Amino acid sequence: MSKAWVLVGVAWLGVTSVAMAAEQTLRIDPTASAVSFTLRSTLHQVEGRMVVSRGEIRFDTGTGEASGEVVLDARQITTGNEERDEKMHRKVIESGRFPEIVFAAEQVTGDLPTSGEGRIELRGTVTVHGAGHPVTLTARVTREGDHLHAVAAVPIPYIEWGMKDPSVLVLRVAKEVNVALDIDGRLSP
Repeated sequence: MSKAWVLVGVAWLGVTSVAMAAEQTLRIDPTASAVSFTLRSTLHQVEGRMVVSRGEIRFDTGTGEASGEVVLDARQITTGNEERDEKMHRKVIESGRFPEIVFAAEQVTGDLPTSGEGRIELRGTVTVHGAGHPVTLTARVTREGDHLHAVAAVPIPYIEWGMKDPSVLVLRVAKEVNVALDIDGRLSP
């Protein structure tokens, strides 16, 4: 009789782990999410904000498969300095020609907790300024029920990725911009 209970227990654990590894969808709440950036220069550090337009990521931590995208509105990037922003949009980002920045998810690793904190890696491609570039986001995630909050940071080598260097004479600007993501959303199976 005890062997039968052990077999039932093992079978239940197997079903539970398969169910927990099933595909899930994260629907991002743009109004509760924020993306910011910092860029060092010889005189000061520039800080700015980006707007999340929309986003939905489907993933399965059991298989590692991921798909979907997060879209940022490049036309709404701001640093709080009108003259600098106008130059950034016209000469560096060229947001008139490239109005969106898109992260397309491809692969996920790590364990998404059923509650509390965890850590995942999301690999994919960022399309910015008309070209795609591979990136890996290492995110600290917090889960409460179906609510998921993720925080990640990623350096973007914008000049290497084809954007213009805004440095002039004495004002030297770093070749990499640091982007911080603070994403909020709801999970569904």
